[in-house]
Amino acid sequence: MKKFIYLAIFIFSASSFTFAQKSKTTYLDKHFLPLSNKSLGEKQYVKKSFPVIEGKQTETVHDLNGTLVKSIFLEFDSKKNPVKSVTEEYGENESIYKISTLEVSTKKEMIEYFHNGKIVGRFLCNDNELVFGLRVIDGEQVETSKNIYEPDFAVSKQQFKEFLRTNLNFPEDAKIKKIHGTVTLALEILPDGSLNTMEVINQNEVPIMLQEEAKRVIASFDKGFRSALDMDGNPVRKWMYVPVRFSLG
Repeated sequence: MKKFIYLAIFIFSASSFTFAQKSKTTYLDKHFLPLSNKSLGEKQYVKKSFPVIEGKQTETVHDLNGTLVKSIFLEFDSKKNPVKSVTEEYGENESIYKISTLEVSTKKEMIEYFHNGKIVGRFLCNDNELVFGLRVIDGEQVETSKNIYEPDFAVSKQQFKEFLRTNLNFPEDAKIKKIHGTVTLALEILPDGSLNTMEVINQNEVPIMLQEEAKRVIASFDKGFRSALDMDGNPVRKWMYVPVRFSLG
């Protein structure tokens, strides 16, 4: 999984834990990741972090037109460590269409989707993996193993992991130098399920040799992708986020 889980965790690491008394403004790229002064030309969103009050902090994300896109509510323990986040995402007329609640210590996340003010889907994830899902169809709750509101692989997660296991080549130079890490790829999945764009979003964190191998193996994936659906059931273009791990031993 996916954009909503990876970004929720990233927001914790990027947020200010200093309990400052002034709000802080950060520019974000199209993946909602913070930009440096050298890359402000890529800005797509503006995040404002407000002061922490009684262990709680609010962050808001707007697009460049000032439209509210997200609200993030963070909770900290007495040692100023992140404990919980609740992220609300907004659609047309700034109405809530998605709420993600992440428990940091357990990595358990509840994701709920809304349409016309009514819940249409609820998914429980554990460390990026879907554990249980419910969709509301004609007023009835139906158990499901797929989150249709996010893009995914056309095969099961287990089949994709097997594909990686048999096709990912750990660069020999990286083995010799004991270089390891996780390459996080952003995949733009079009409404017809095709892969349009692939980008490494943590380029500054992992060596180029690992990045190139991660891109190669995903480009060779021939089992296809499943596009995301909007709240009306129409296929839409959306990003999905895939970690490719290189582990020694």
